[in-house]
Amino acid sequence: MAMTDEEKFRFDLTGFLVRPAILEPREVEAIVDQIDRIHHDPGSLPPEERAMPGGAASLLIDHPKVLEVLHEIIGPEIRLEGTYCVWRKKGERHGDLHGGGPGQIDPIFGYRCANGRIHAGMVRVVFELTEVSREDGGTHFIAGSHKSNFPMHADHLSLEEGRRSEFLISYDCPAGSAVFFTENLCHAGPEWKRETPRVAVLNAYSHLATHWHRLRIPEEVMAALPREKQAYFREPWIADFRTSPATQNTMERFLGNDEPTVRLDHQP
Repeated sequence: MAMTDEEKFRFDLTGFLVRPAILEPREVEAIVDQIDRIHHDPGSLPPEERAMPGGAASLLIDHPKVLEVLHEIIGPEIRLEGTYCVWRKKGERHGDLHGGGPGQIDPIFGYRCANGRIHAGMVRVVFELTEVSREDGGTHFIAGSHKSNFPMHADHLSLEEGRRSEFLISYDCPAGSAVFFTENLCHAGPEWKRETPRVAVLNAYSHLATHWHRLRIPEEVMAALPREKQAYFREPWIADFRTSPATQNTMERFLGNDEPTVRLDHQP
């Protein structure tokens, strides 16, 4: 099943959407164990599993419940722009409120809806691998800011208790959930308040024709991925008119091409 009308309504209205518990408990357990080792004992993992999206986490790249949303709000041809994992302890935070409003008109991040279709330039997917409540300090959003046309007053950009914007919202979800939000939405990772760490994987997807993040995945991680998963990191172009007819940068072409076409950039 693709996105429901209710999901489209919620995503367009607020800028984000939660799909609860799309992962099986055993899948969550395996990825949490991998991230625990990455952060605390990387030597216990083989090299190809010491970074995202290798190892157990590779199933997140093209999870069916994720792809069906991305195909609706980005399009049928998508790239995985970047990926990382977090192990956030109590008291730790990840960034102040940023994004949203008229400053986010860059077409890579841009959001619009026309002719019954959502067009989101870049979509972040947060895979919550521990239970999250609204009070815990998971990702927070300024609802509707992805469509705002006026600058946001500083009063709306505080994460401090007693000074938070009335439009600042978060979500509740069980472990194994996926949270989708347009990068055009004002968002932040406030201080985590639970004793249990917040464990999550954050993937950024965009249209195949665009490129924002420079790919920094270790070569051994990329090389170990099945080719159908490597395809989500293929170069950002749609058509090559040097050939006649023009060559299309499709998934099928990538899978049928034996030459390595994923370029990794490790420059700082």
